[in-house]
Amino acid sequence: MHIAICDDNVADRKQLERLLKKESDKRAATTGILYTDSYGNASALLSNPMQYDAFFIDMCETIGVSALSIATELTARGVSAPLILCCSKVNYREQDFPGNTLFLDKPIRTSELSDSIDHALRIKAQTCPLIELREDKDTIYVTEADILYAVEEGRLTKVTLADGRSVNLNTSAANFFSEVENHPSFLQPSVRTVINCRHVRRLGFHKAVMTDGTVFKIAGSCMAYARDACSRFS
Repeated sequence: MHIAICDDNVADRKQLERLLKKESDKRAATTGILYTDSYGNASALLSNPMQYDAFFIDMCETIGVSALSIATELTARGVSAPLILCCSKVNYREQDFPGNTLFLDKPIRTSELSDSIDHALRIKAQTCPLIELREDKDTIYVTEADILYAVEEGRLTKVTLADGRSVNLNTSAANFFSEVENHPSFLQPSVRTVINCRHVRRLGFHKAVMTDGTVFKIAGSCMAYARDACSRFS
């Protein structure tokens, strides 16, 4: 589980780091290790927030930046992980935060911290895992069902999404497949292509017709798996 701390009070931030380290040690053999990244400003946190399963936030000393503005921005970017507001100088309970918000009072009690981690773990278990698609200047996160197929074109691999968008990855189709092959709906029918069997309209003789009409050849060695995957997912 990956956790972000965003607190502009250095002493409070370090204290929460220590508490989370103790919580991680306690959980290592049961619910798993807690990996924590700590930030003193919002811009660093917001550069790549989708990797986190929970956020502990308290911003009281930075002019022009508030916990509410951070929570609003995280929500606007599609974050659904719990936002845990740590009340100190500001009673965040009096503000209008998104629905995925919890509140803790400082100094933070270990029992309440543990309860918040349990809550975040329950949310994580119910959440569809996201796939990271990283272009040169942007990174987007999608679900398995969002991806139609990927085709290697020169030095790039073009990923086509179900909503019509495309994302150009600076990697090979083989490398992309290695990142998504834990999702059983994906198939690499040739060296330069990856398809999502969830979006196969029709499977023919050594070929697959996708829902957008694109046709891909399928190597003979892949046909058995293609039939099985298409029967399960399409």
